[in-house]
Amino acid sequence: MCRMHLRQLLFACFLGSIPAVLVADGVVPHDCHVKVVRVFTDGHADTNAAELAVSGSTASLKIPATQIGKGCVRVELWPDFAAAKKGDAGYFLLPDGRLGTFREKSGKVAAGESQNYMPFYGMKTPSCVFAAVAKSMQWRYSTHAEAVEGIYRMYTAYHLNGDAPYEDFETAYTFLPSEAEYPQMARVYRDWQLSRGACKPILERMKSQPELALAATNIEVRVRQAWKPVPSPVPYQTRFNEPPVHPAVTFERCGDILREFKRQGVNHAEMCLVGWNKGGHDGAYPQLFPVEPSLGGEAKMRTLIADASALGFQIVCHTCFYSAYTIADDFDEEYLLKEKDGSLQPSHMDWGGGRPFRTCPQRAYERYARKNMQMMKDLGFHGLHYHDVYSILEPRICYDPRHPCNPRQSLDWYVKQMEVTRDAVGGTQSEGPFDGFAGNLDYCMYVYFFPLEPNDYAKTPLVDRHVPLFQLVYHGIILSNPFTGTLNYPVKAPHKRLKFVEFGGRPLFVWYANFLTGKSNWMGQEDLTCATDEELRAGVAAIKKGYDEFEKLADLQFALMDDHRLLTPTVSLTTYSQGTRVVVNHGSVPYVFEGAEVPAGNWRRFDRSAKNAAE
Repeated sequence: MCRMHLRQLLFACFLGSIPAVLVADGVVPHDCHVKVVRVFTDGHADTNAAELAVSGSTASLKIPATQIGKGCVRVELWPDFAAAKKGDAGYFLLPDGRLGTFREKSGKVAAGESQNYMPFYGMKTPSCVFAAVAKSMQWRYSTHAEAVEGIYRMYTAYHLNGDAPYEDFETAYTFLPSEAEYPQMARVYRDWQLSRGACKPILERMKSQPELALAATNIEVRVRQAWKPVPSPVPYQTRFNEPPVHPAVTFERCGDILREFKRQGVNHAEMCLVGWNKGGHDGAYPQLFPVEPSLGGEAKMRTLIADASALGFQIVCHTCFYSAYTIADDFDEEYLLKEKDGSLQPSHMDWGGGRPFRTCPQRAYERYARKNMQMMKDLGFHGLHYHDVYSILEPRICYDPRHPCNPRQSLDWYVKQMEVTRDAVGGTQSEGPFDGFAGNLDYCMYVYFFPLEPNDYAKTPLVDRHVPLFQLVYHGIILSNPFTGTLNYPVKAPHKRLKFVEFGGRPLFVWYANFLTGKSNWMGQEDLTCATDEELRAGVAAIKKGYDEFEKLADLQFALMDDHRLLTPTVSLTTYSQGTRVVVNHGSVPYVFEGAEVPAGNWRRFDRSAKNAAE
């Protein structure tokens, strides 16, 4: 049965079965069940109703891996209570923070495997409010919301590609009081993560990580120093056809930035060097050395590291063991990820070093991470070291019989790399919010890959807006910049600054963020450059604006985010665990909150026992 026909059949089976009676607050609906659909490699499918084990307000679904077996392309889980009609009060909530009300007759939206940042979703309907947490098989599924003929359904789809599941399936559906909203859904997941020790609050971790304590209340500044053309005109590079390296910011020029920081009053920050390695950014990964000569070489880099420390700045660098380029001196297909047929896994785009191939996480740990992290320590780096890519994509499968990895095993090897990094230089950061790294990730470069531009949701009409779902789970646990659109926010449109404050971000500034040739830059067209002294001073002045603003909010990085809501369509309220509330006015007229005015296009902080502080 083809996919479209199968889905139509399922919706037809469900029509008229939407629970019509509101269940008691936080009580599992009577006779609730989950349809389990298996689709096989030969195209046929079967459907069964799975029993749920009820304990208190939680109904759990458990399916032994042996019950699925090999030969299954996809397994879909359709809870009968995850349903609503057009016009109903409530909404669906996807794992990537997208929320949609029930206002369309038809449409669909999904958080694919690469957007299932946290293995949970939620739904609020006239019949029930629940949060669904996948406690196993988290890294091979997608989450879907669909409307057909005015009926909304949510379901999850596990993509098995004919492989036998690597562990049993377990999903817990926790039912909440009727007045509960998405912050309470997030609390279900956060409580589970904390209770099982999957992560620890920053306040606890910083007792043994002083670098994290310093980073938490200071800004992050990335300097892209050098790169080759991107996209690369030469997919398979050698030393004979390698494009030239563009050295934009030498080590001495980085020192100029730090001294200008001090002159303008940016007294503390963490600087991350990007493209310091052979060939610049993505130049020859996983090879790092020799240090790029056009930037001044290793001697100048060591001088910069020493100077940064003397000035009171943490300084770290950017590495990538996720990908390998043919130009690397030690390029070897043996350590690459393999498909079932033994083929390699190339990237979708040619970067500075040409066409990257994904490395097996086991081999990346064994051959590169342990050795290179010790070298980072020996160079004098300390702070939150940046591992590119890892936390922005789901863990991949390696079929190479010499180093096979299922997603769970791949994640374990990635985590080992994070652990040796923390032990060597003090902490870790990476590109995205996949929370399999939650126990070892200190900073997320951007949570939502979203530019915050007009008509952002035009391609997904079921979606109304983003909510700070990741932050409601992990603020006070993992530092983060909320959107790609909020990095360098002082030089961007004013609404991006407001969204950054609303979502409780830690500022991220990037020199030479816009480095692609002839392509749209996911970090925005606005940039910080330092080709002249005037540009450098202007760039530091822009950063100083964000630095000054963050000083008024930095202490909140140690607090959990307990609540978030809209007071009006243009005014938000974010509440933190120690009682502080931040009201952000996105509107064009002032808003009065508890007798205090919040100016249009601005924010105001309300502390429990201190005088209100306004920006």
